[in-house]
Amino acid sequence: MRNLQIIIIPGIIVGLIGGILLFFAAYNFYPHKNVNINLDGDCYEFLGNAYTMYKNLENIKERELLKMQIQAIENPDVPIPIAFSGPQSQVNTLIDTGKINVTNRQTLGDNQTSVDKVIVKGLGKLSFLQEYYDDWNINSTDDTEVQSLKIGILPNKFISAQESASIKSKMDKFMIQGIKDILATKDGVKSTECRSAIVYQDGG
Repeated sequence: MRNLQIIIIPGIIVGLIGGILLFFAAYNFYPHKNVNINLDGDCYEFLGNAYTMYKNLENIKERELLKMQIQAIENPDVPIPIAFSGPQSQVNTLIDTGKINVTNRQTLGDNQTSVDKVIVKGLGKLSFLQEYYDDWNINSTDDTEVQSLKIGILPNKFISAQESASIKSKMDKFMIQGIKDILATKDGVKSTECRSAIVYQDGG
């Protein structure tokens, strides 16, 4: 039973983190110019500059999340389960350059639409993920330019429950502080009804 808990608990916690990638891949299937946020039961719609600042915040979060997940994995030789999404050409290039072992591939849209997005699950080496992060970090001179290619580490046994909980806590605090900063500007912020699936609770 204890061995089963060791496997299940990290999977649940890391799933909360890794699953974010696929959620936002689906959420961004069609272009949006606004986002709804629920912070401690108060709900807001971010438009214009507030929307731009929030997408910037998300972009930085994704980069920092990847960095912390990489740091938590101690064995550089193990195959890491990852997921990534983006335009077909970028996804294919990533698969080739990273020598990704693809386990699942889903194409959104069809020939009758202008949507060009592919979601892929696969196995990649930690060294590839580190190189990807380094390039992303170096080239992110303007964080308002959101990455069209999204990549994240999926639930795995190489990140402990304690490490997963710590990562999630840090990411939640980062997003909450960023949202508070956006609210303080009042630029493009509009109070709205609470219908948002994006919910944050400020424990501090």
